[in-house]
Amino acid sequence: MSATIPRHELEIRDVTPEQMSRRVARFDQLQAPPDRYPDSQLPGHERRNYLVIGTGLQVEGGKDPLSAIPVREGFQMSYVEARPGNGPKLHNHDTNETFVALKGRWRIIWGLGEAHSVDLEPLDVCAVPPFVPRRFINLTPGEGSDVGLLLAVQPGDAPRVEFI
Repeated sequence: MSATIPRHELEIRDVTPEQMSRRVARFDQLQAPPDRYPDSQLPGHERRNYLVIGTGLQVEGGKDPLSAIPVREGFQMSYVEARPGNGPKLHNHDTNETFVALKGRWRIIWGLGEAHSVDLEPLDVCAVPPFVPRRFINLTPGEGSDVGLLLAVQPGDAPRVEFI
């Protein structure tokens, strides 16, 4: 009896452990440029933005981010750390932006005039559609910490943002 090798429609690649090591991000080694976003040092908007995967948003006046995994594969992934009461100014994206509360409680706010909001507990998810003005704030820190942690994911290699 002979074994047949199954046919595959998708390409199969071999990746060495060294190559894969360049695609691993260690949270304790992430860098957060303090001026990644123009509002990130203003009172009430102070936060750390860690670009984990991707090459960064096109932000006028912002600094090119330091990405842990600087690949262009169709999405961006960032962590945001903030103390309670802090988060970005109202802004708009040309893409969806999906938020996952990891530590603490977070409020996702959307609409001109900040008309609507939803609160997220750890592991809750909110996906804001493209072209809907949004912002978020940390409500409570993570247990045993003075900051909350939020995961943000956006499609595209160079999504655009405009602060309102």
